Amino acid sequence: MSAPPQAVTALAWAVAGPPLLIYGATRIRRGQIGLHVTLMSVSAVIEIAVVVGFSFLMVPSPRRPALVALPFFKIHLAFAVTALAGLAWQLTSRAVARLRPLHRHTGPYVVLAWCLALLTGIYNYIFLYVMGSP
Repeated sequence: MSAPPQAVTALAWAVAGPPLLIYGATRIRRGQIGLHVTLMSVSAVIEIAVVVGFSFLMVPSPRRPALVALPFFKIHLAFAVTALAGLAWQLTSRAVARLRPLHRHTGPYVVLAWCLALLTGIYNYIFLYVMGSP
């Protein structure tokens, strides 16, 4: 089995990301806001790097058309787009003082969509690089 480094990095993030996101979003208390900001910001940077890596830098796998045709891929894509929109919302709600009270209330839903995008992305890796191996 041979997978490009971007795919391996994305797989590692899909496995390690959900626990870090859940911890960063739910277990940080008032005195640890800096830790929350750091964890969530680093996670956002990693997520955007993975999206850019898959969208623009990687040579598509020969199995990619078959993956894109699957309903499961469309579900993953819906979660991924929702997560990216949620990231934009969360960053905006922190930056705009009037929206700050909403940041705390919408965060768990953004983290849920983000984690589901990561977990469904694991199937993409398996379909492209594990199941396609001779």
